[in-house]
Amino acid sequence: MDGMEIKREIKDTSPRHDTMSRLVIGLALIAGGILFTLDNFGLVDVGDLWRFWPLVLVALGLAKFANRSFFTGTILIAVGTLFFLRAFGLLHFHLRYLLPLIFVFIGLRIVFAHRPGARTWDASTNPGGTLNEWAVFGGGERRFASPNFQGGQANAVFGGFNLDLRESKMTGDRATIDVFCFCGGGELRVPEDWNVILKVVPIFGGTDDKSRHLAAAPGTGQKELLVTGFILFGGLGIKN
Repeated sequence: MDGMEIKREIKDTSPRHDTMSRLVIGLALIAGGILFTLDNFGLVDVGDLWRFWPLVLVALGLAKFANRSFFTGTILIAVGTLFFLRAFGLLHFHLRYLLPLIFVFIGLRIVFAHRPGARTWDASTNPGGTLNEWAVFGGGERRFASPNFQGGQANAVFGGFNLDLRESKMTGDRATIDVFCFCGGGELRVPEDWNVILKVVPIFGGTDDKSRHLAAAPGTGQKELLVTGFILFGGLGIKN
């Protein structure tokens, strides 16, 4: 009975996968495949429907909002709306006109991280247990060894971070690190017993998860690290 209760508790506390985002992406791929197939047979004209592609970005943004990823959701909705208006001739602009908006997104990142009711990543309110890393026009390597690690944020703007978390101990069964990389990147080194769940949105960038995904021993809890965020012209690597 005790073993059954332990298993039930572990199952209930495991992080919820980004089901809505995966559903949107899957349906978009299915719809795209069907439409292009029908276009090959001359049954529809995909050229008329292609203008609606920015709505996929809007849908993904709404899905991110549903999962409380407000910063990423705001960016996806804003970019999708601009390209939608441009596709239908309601707004005329060159792509280079959007470059200054990157600074707006960075500002939103800072505002959302400190808005009332947001997840606190301030080390003063949770000494030693939270991560608040900024690498702007520079960077370096930092070892973060905490006996009560509870997640945090890591940001790189024209710079890079290298965070070694291998000596940290997670307080609960899961923790979240929210990353933001613009024209920069970072690397996370995590303990062997942490199972990484990657939910980062890369645009003109990428992620590389080389960490070991080990199955939990029977009757024991699985420590899970959820990595969320947004990458633009950058990259993120995760390993043990």
